[in-house]
Order: sequence, then C-alpha cells, then structure tokens
Amino acid sequence: MGERAFWVGTYTGGAGRGAGIYRVTRRDDGVLTAPLLAAEAVSPSYLAVRPGGDVLYAVREEDEGGVVAFDASGVASGGRLREIGSRAAGALPCHLHVPPGARHLVVADYGSGTVRAVPLGPDGAFAGEPAVAEGHGGGPRADRQEGPHAHASASAPDGTVLTTDLGADLVRSFRIEGGALRLAGETPVPPGSGPRHLVVHPGGYVHVVTELAATVLVLRPVDGYARLEVVAETPVTAAPAGGTPLPGAIGLGGGGRFVYTSTRGADVVTAHRVLDGGAALAAVADVPSGGRGPRDLHVDDAWTDGAWMHVANQHDDTVATFRIGADGVPVPAGPPLEVPSPVCVIPA
Repeated sequence: MGERAFWVGTYTGGAGRGAGIYRVTRRDDGVLTAPLLAAEAVSPSYLAVRPGGDVLYAVREEDEGGVVAFDASGVASGGRLREIGSRAAGALPCHLHVPPGARHLVVADYGSGTVRAVPLGPDGAFAGEPAVAEGHGGGPRADRQEGPHAHASASAPDGTVLTTDLGADLVRSFRIEGGALRLAGETPVPPGSGPRHLVVHPGGYVHVVTELAATVLVLRPVDGYARLEVVAETPVTAAPAGGTPLPGAIGLGGGGRFVYTSTRGADVVTAHRVLDGGAALAAVADVPSGGRGPRDLHVDDAWTDGAWMHVANQHDDTVATFRIGADGVPVPAGPPLEVPSPVCVIPA
C-alpha cells in the first residue's frame, strides 16, 4: 500500500486545544503516527493544498479572519511549514478550495456571509487582492439564519464555483472572469435546511449535506451549473438520530458508488449507496465515528487493496481511521490517534 501523509487543521486558543497545523502519516498497516506540529497558526480550521502538494493553504477562523499560504515542499524531509503570504478575509472564514487550474483560492466566510476568490501566482503564492461577493437573505431559523452564512465551495465540471449558504438556504453559482467573481445564478433549497457542505458526483449531480434539517439533498443541473433543482432528499443517517443531530462533512468514495457523511450529536459516519448515476441516495449503515463531534472526514480510495477513511472528532481530540470494504461500510482500523481539537483532515 505504501505510507500516506495527511494535514490536520485544528481549533486553537479559546476555540480549542490545538496549536496549529499538524502532520500525521498512515503506515502500511493503517496506523497513524504521532502528530507533528508543522506550523503554529491561529485556528486553521480548514485546509487545502495546491495540486502537487507544494503549497498548503489555511483559514484563520476568527472575527477578523484571514487566509495563509505555506511552502510545504520541505516538510516530507523533516522540515516545518514556511509561511509565504497571507490575505485578509471576512469574519470567521471556515472553508476553502483550489479550483482546477490553481489560479485562485476560493474562501467561504461564515460570519460575514461573503465568498472571495484570491488570485494565485504560478508558484502558488498569493498574487493580488481578492474578488469578493456579498451574501444576502436569511431563513426561518432565527438562531442560525438571521443572515447569510457562506459555508463551503466546490467546482463543477464546467468551471462554475458552487457555494453553500447555511443562513440563506441557497446554493450559489459563480464564475471567475477577468479577476471578478460573477454571480451566475442561485438555487433555493427547502427553507430551514441550512446547506453546509457539498460534493459534485461524477454523474454530474450535486450532493449537499444540510446542517439544520439533517438531510442530504441531490441537485440536478438545469442551466449548466448556473441553476439547479432539488430532485431528491434523504435523511443523513440510516437510523433515526436522537437528540439534535448536526451533520458535518460529506465525501465521495468507491469511485462514486458511495457518499459518506458525518453527523455530530449522533457521532456517526454514514455510508450512502449512490443510485441512478447519482440521482438518488440510500443510507445503508451508520458507524460510530470513534469519538465525539465528527466535524470532518476524508475518504482515501486510491489504493488497490481497498479504501480508507479518516475522521476528525473535534470534542474527543482524536482522528479515527477506518477500512472500507467492497460493501462500502467503514470498519474501525485500530485505536483513534490523539490530536488536539482536530476539525479538518486532508492528504498532504
């Protein structure tokens, strides 16, 4: 199988017990090595890498937020991450991703409801000031939807940047053109859903996990990806979740045959079988996440001997590892690894 390295983002200071960005390695037997602090940082709660892995980006999730770029080229040989630039963001930036072509970094600012596209140079460093799109609207949940709360973004096959707005119950579609972030369209989702994270299935459908309704929505593109429509909605867990379930993450696995979600409160990861080329989902199994507060997950299925999953359990200070068999159901693989306040895990 070979070893595989991962970055783990954490909450720090008053928000958590982490100290910054950690690096862990999964050995041949699936065991994660002890975390190494690769860079001290303020609440780097979401991370992304440039294709090739030589530059790592992190949010600085605080009221006067920001994004930071690190040179990661020397870390594999025992070095530390080296900061190579930063840019201001809106309030509480919570997600970022690098669209194909690696010419921009897209950032979702939860607190201010804004979305921004930060230009990147050929070396992956920041190369200008961001284009910013303001949010608008709200929803029926006065405690969570008093205004817009941009939460995540993903790239569609035609280059459209899709974003979720938990506060406004919207999936927004943007095009990055001439340095500007142009709104191409907006798709409302059921009121009070609170769309959180999303993935684009190889079949072209968009799968959105909702934090407030605890469902997974399937959206079909209608006008390219400028406009979509909801074609299916299913519970986020296979069995009824007691208490107040708060879905966290969503990911694809098995070459698009399965979708995986994490749910806090219930503290489970759920395998969903993909039906009809992505047009529908069926939850098949809930598996304990290995800790409390599974905020993020990463499915690593590029291996000939099977797939792996890593889950960041924020409130138990652990990253749990699972094997995924042919039936798509995660099975715990050894004891969880202690990492302080982990909230994001991505491959290095």
